Amino acid sequence: MLEPFIRQQLEKKTFPGVSILAAAGDRVLYERCFGLRATWPAPEPMDSGTLFDLASLTKPLVTAFLAAHFIERKQWRLEDEARRFLPALALPVTLGQLLTHSAGLRPWHPFYLYRPQDDLAQVAALAMEVPPGTRVVYSDIGYILLKHLLEKVSGAGFRELAGEVIFTPLGLNDTCLGVPPGMQERCAPTEVGNRYEKGMCRLEHAAAASRFSWRSGLIRGEVHDANSFYAGGSAGNAGLFASARDLFRLGREFFPRVATRLSGETVALFWKNLTPWDASGRSIGFQLNSTPRTSGGRALALSAVGHSGFTGTSLWLEAQGERQWIVLSNRIHPRVKKEDFNAVRRRLHLLLKRELGEPAT
Repeated sequence: MLEPFIRQQLEKKTFPGVSILAAAGDRVLYERCFGLRATWPAPEPMDSGTLFDLASLTKPLVTAFLAAHFIERKQWRLEDEARRFLPALALPVTLGQLLTHSAGLRPWHPFYLYRPQDDLAQVAALAMEVPPGTRVVYSDIGYILLKHLLEKVSGAGFRELAGEVIFTPLGLNDTCLGVPPGMQERCAPTEVGNRYEKGMCRLEHAAAASRFSWRSGLIRGEVHDANSFYAGGSAGNAGLFASARDLFRLGREFFPRVATRLSGETVALFWKNLTPWDASGRSIGFQLNSTPRTSGGRALALSAVGHSGFTGTSLWLEAQGERQWIVLSNRIHPRVKKEDFNAVRRRLHLLLKRELGEPAT
């Protein structure tokens, strides 16, 4: 039933193509590509070497990973206030609150529209969504602040830091923040222009958006998210590109028993519910599948952790058997469609488990 469902989604143009990988431990149990990598300006077949704009998967896989690296090195703690490291940030929010989307910040803000005013000054001028530590509000702004914090603490650029701590030691040759010119043709393209994000600015930011020079051509080999694009490739909230195989290798680093870059004790923070007082269970970086209506779905264990990306990507991890469920598509190519793509992800997980003869929990 899995492949007929995928063919149905291809016919409906839910996505041009999709790359799916399921694994248990170090064994790949299922790996297939379907459909097209690109439909415009010319059709291109999807293949296993395709690199995807992972969008918000950047948050747990890079930004939270690096934050955990500095926690392990005792350079900061979850309870530390961000303004200890960034005095210009006058908000009483902690590192842990930023990592778990419980800092009370607004979900989104187009920083690029208001430069040269710096990001911290812009954040200080924004109204809080709720008081810090009272509710989970998913926020790109929190992870943009985390990027600034990481650079301040390390004295290195975000891309350099990710390469040194994560990509190079793990041998992830198909994983990057900022795609090298020779690899751009392997990338699954996303939207034609930044039409969707321009539309997000049409009310509150209409005047600034009308003066801005938006991208108009096919976005390929560069991050779709405009905050990350205009920050040089990643603002901490997005910017990561990877193939399915590299994502599988990186996903292994989030299982305490086999992690090589962080200790098992530190990796456990990616599985611990740090917001038990909210319906949305959050560890550092990840969402717990116990949260209502996740992209993981009830086919996966309630204790599973994962994340999705706006471009059509997701990674879910189950502790039992060290299982990984990877769904990579570029559903926003060549344009963003209004649909409940999480429902598609949930169905794919269910059918994939059945394909493998595994009971859905």
